[in-house]
Amino acid sequence: MKAEDLLQTYTAYYRGTAEMYVAGELDLATAPLLQQAVTKVLKTYPRHLRLDLSGLTFCDHTGLHALHQLTHQAHTAHITLRLTGIHPRLHRTLTPQHTPPSPRTPPTQRY
Repeated sequence: MKAEDLLQTYTAYYRGTAEMYVAGELDLATAPLLQQAVTKVLKTYPRHLRLDLSGLTFCDHTGLHALHQLTHQAHTAHITLRLTGIHPRLHRTLTPQHTPPSPRTPPTQRY
């Protein structure tokens, strides 16, 4: 099975906001696909980027790392990133009190 079969992204734009729906598995094989999709969106310079993760069925440590990298990438580009549709277990993992920030993680992350 190809990585493209395991993770799909769909993006819609509306008045300075890009909303990306992410469906499938986010892991070692598919994290580069998400990175490519978000990089493509960030090149359009939206003011806001919403990642809807309600279609995510699996996320491992590599997927979490990819989400942290995307947060940093959006912050560096001065784009507000919001994660929506987060499963409660994933939300607990992403909250700052459960995940120590890396040295490259900006202190003003928005989840």
